[in-house]
Amino acid sequence: MFPFKRRKELNIAFFSSMFSIERNLTEKTLKASLLFRFFIEYRITNVYVICSSDKEYDLLREISKYALTPPYLKKYIPISPNLRKAGLLPPMNLPSHLVHRFPVEGEIRLGRNQDFGLHQKIRTTYRSIMFTDSIKGSFIQYPMIYYDGFKIHKIRFEKILEKNNLIIGSRNGKNPLKYKEEIISMYEEKGLTLLIGPPEGMLLKKLGEKFLEKSYNFIIKQGVSDVRAEEAIISSLSLLNAILE
Repeated sequence: MFPFKRRKELNIAFFSSMFSIERNLTEKTLKASLLFRFFIEYRITNVYVICSSDKEYDLLREISKYALTPPYLKKYIPISPNLRKAGLLPPMNLPSHLVHRFPVEGEIRLGRNQDFGLHQKIRTTYRSIMFTDSIKGSFIQYPMIYYDGFKIHKIRFEKILEKNNLIIGSRNGKNPLKYKEEIISMYEEKGLTLLIGPPEGMLLKKLGEKFLEKSYNFIIKQGVSDVRAEEAIISSLSLLNAILE
């Protein structure tokens, strides 16, 4: 059984500069693929990329679009320099991705131009279908009620700070296990948007003490002097997921 979408939004926000330290497209693609898999595993709703330029955002947007598209529809994605290493992406295995060569009862498929990944086009205006009979090829319109991936957005730093459901991952923050009821209550009221700082750190110093109450240390008693942004994202989401469930 596939998992449903979350009751409330669980969003992640990070700085595009975390991808500027990689030397080439191969390394950037591999880092993106790792993060995208974790975003899907934790059923992230929205990914907000805080950008100073469009270059890194365009890369993430194109890679995520390719990764989230079912294998049988990737042929409709235009060739782009940003996708030269897309073959390195692992399968995302969303509900609409897990299909057989021939239709099987219960399969959910997305379509484009009446193409649902079969040897022939299906004459329907439906975008999403479920097969009900593999012999006859019968299907019904199917609303995608299961979790089917995240949406990625570019956002300014000032705008992310205006969100009323913002929490911050910081080593100077509160212990989330001691304040789990506070986190759960906020999530149930308006969802959560988790902000992870840039590679250079010092996020709370820039924000000031007024944001300290919104900060949580999701890596308690860390054993290294510096936690990389991608490590902070993965660790924070792992603990948040356990708290919210």
